[in-house]
Amino acid sequence: MLRQRRLGNFEMSAAPPPGFRELQQAELGRVFGHVVGVRVLLMPILATAAVALAILEEAPWRRVMLACFVCAALAISLFELWRYRRKGLAPGALGFNVGVGLFAQLTMTAATGGLESPFLPLMPILSTFTGICVERSSRRILLVGVQVLALWAFAALALSGAVGEFNLSVFGGGARAGYSDALLLTLATVASLAVVAATKVGAGMRSVFGGMLWKAFEAREESLRAHAERSRELTALSGEIAHELKNPLASVKGLGALLARELPEGKNAERLSVLRREIDRMQGILDEFLNFSRPLGPLSLEQTELAALAEEVAALHEGMARERRATFVVRGEASARCDPRKVRQVLINLVQNALDASPAGATVELEVVAEAEGARVRVADRGAGLDPAVFDRIFEPGVTSKSRGSGLGLTIARALARQHGGELVLRAREDGGCVAELRLPRAVAADEPSTAEGVSV
Repeated sequence: MLRQRRLGNFEMSAAPPPGFRELQQAELGRVFGHVVGVRVLLMPILATAAVALAILEEAPWRRVMLACFVCAALAISLFELWRYRRKGLAPGALGFNVGVGLFAQLTMTAATGGLESPFLPLMPILSTFTGICVERSSRRILLVGVQVLALWAFAALALSGAVGEFNLSVFGGGARAGYSDALLLTLATVASLAVVAATKVGAGMRSVFGGMLWKAFEAREESLRAHAERSRELTALSGEIAHELKNPLASVKGLGALLARELPEGKNAERLSVLRREIDRMQGILDEFLNFSRPLGPLSLEQTELAALAEEVAALHEGMARERRATFVVRGEASARCDPRKVRQVLINLVQNALDASPAGATVELEVVAEAEGARVRVADRGAGLDPAVFDRIFEPGVTSKSRGSGLGLTIARALARQHGGELVLRAREDGGCVAELRLPRAVAADEPSTAEGVSV
């Protein structure tokens, strides 16, 4: 059983839903981008104030502190802005920037009077960002502890008078501006409580946002699971229907063949011939649909000569090529460890598509190419090429450029290619036509599962 933990007012499992961390990081990155931008806009104002104080104040230590603060803060702000625009939110950037911001604020406060500094009210604001941006509670406690210790260190310096020019001369100078001991201690206490409360508020805001996001992702995952289950049920049902339709179609086809023997030449014989062709087409569509709806079987791998396989596929289509007055050219040599039955199925689909697209008298080329990482089989035609309207979706189920196509052949072919760890790509051919390229790797694990996307095979 998964551990349960609370985030805000939400009860959640220990493992976040898929995509939760990525979206949370993206949203925090957007907030971080705004913070970095605002910080860069404020830097000229803060730098001007720091330079003015360094000129007006005579204490050497204060001038050194202010100069170091301006140079370091400006350099870090510009670097973080550059890094964010180039790479987005880098890992650890949130915690680093919160820490740098707190250190800069404490440095500026120490250089301008400690508890009597005009920059002291910025501390709770930065503490809120600490709660929002720092995920680990241990790190939040560490940063809050540093702030509280700094506040009481400021109080101790003011009470002891160890630094004679601790207070700004524009506010009277000296160890402090005139606050009583009781007021200084009260101010340190209130500021410490404000820092702790602001950090807690920031952490609460992060928890509420995270809980809402978590619940949204859990609802999405539940919806996707229900949809996937429904899709599996519909796929199984449609596969059963397709299988049941094949039997009556076979009977109708057989009766049509018997009638064709008895009918004399004439109009009725022509109509019966059209009927038989349409039955053949329906059977082909049902076969493709059944291949699409059933899971891919395991690979039966063996070392295969791809050129011989291409020659075999070309020979199977000699009759179809003669009808279209087309010819085949097979060239190249290469071998691959693959399932020859499934690769043959892919090549049959590609060759049939090439013949359908080729004009009369054209040549369909099958080229086998050996490469260091595997082998490729290219099937090229001189047809009209791919329709731009469907080019980007040509591998989606049901998408086809043929008027009588089912739109499943290329989907299944790509699934078989990816099951081998390869790929099937289509591209336009120079001077017209299309090239279908089957890429096979040098070796495939015998039990490698299908990695096809968008198909139910």
